[in-house]
Amino acid sequence: MSTAIDSKLTTLKDGLAKAKDMRYKAELKKDALLKQQEEILEQIRAEQVDPAMLEEEILKLEQEIAQLADEVEGLIPWDLINPQA
Repeated sequence: MSTAIDSKLTTLKDGLAKAKDMRYKAELKKDALLKQQEEILEQIRAEQVDPAMLEEEILKLEQEIAQLADEVEGLIPWDLINPQA
């Protein structure tokens, strides 16, 4: 075989080996991420929240926080704290 073909085959073998390594690492990462996702979903379920309703639950909690913040703000005697205001 000619040197050019040998060189090309070596390059192709190296490329294939690197691609296989990248695929293996990607599969490992995918498996780890899927496991992490399932753990998070389990934590959500443990809080009595349906993962499908997560967006609605977050919105509900944000509204509740805003309401409570308004209540707290109303309880602070701002006129005594900042008499110049």
